[in-house]
Amino acid sequence: MLRERCKAWLARTKDRCLKDASAKLPVKVIRPAEQADLIAVQALAKETIDKCYRSFLGNEGVDWFINGGGSDKEIIEHFSNIVVLEVDGVIAGYCAAEEGFIHILMISPQWQGVSLGAYLLAQVEIMQQAEGYEHLRLETFKGNQQALNFYQKQGWSVTREEQDESFGFVRVYMRKILE
Repeated sequence: MLRERCKAWLARTKDRCLKDASAKLPVKVIRPAEQADLIAVQALAKETIDKCYRSFLGNEGVDWFINGGGSDKEIIEHFSNIVVLEVDGVIAGYCAAEEGFIHILMISPQWQGVSLGAYLLAQVEIMQQAEGYEHLRLETFKGNQQALNFYQKQGWSVTREEQDESFGFVRVYMRKILE
């Protein structure tokens, strides 16, 4: 009975089945950032901050951070520790990590929601573990609910919260034990 039903189902759906799935899947590459990537990474950061951070930084905070050069400065400061995620040859995200600390992870807004952030984070976790780190740390802000939800979904835990007097935000410290 099962054989007959499977044959009937296959006969009805065979034209809709993928013939060569590998030709349809995007090619993802994670590699160290090169100097030639600097402008693309800075543009991705500005676009992501502009579209995703207004909810917790506010319009004035986002505009100040981007137009005042804070975003570019942050990239330059961590550039030697950045890996980029390319999708079909285009930089779709990046992560700066060193010594068991994730400084920043960003995925282009048009690629958010398709698990590229989870993929990039998992690869960075593997890289950090290969360097001998048994746990990773990061910091974000309490109002950045998108980031908090993302990291918690990836197995990260909040270790503490602390008022940051210089920025007026509540800093959230997170940790993940690597297995």
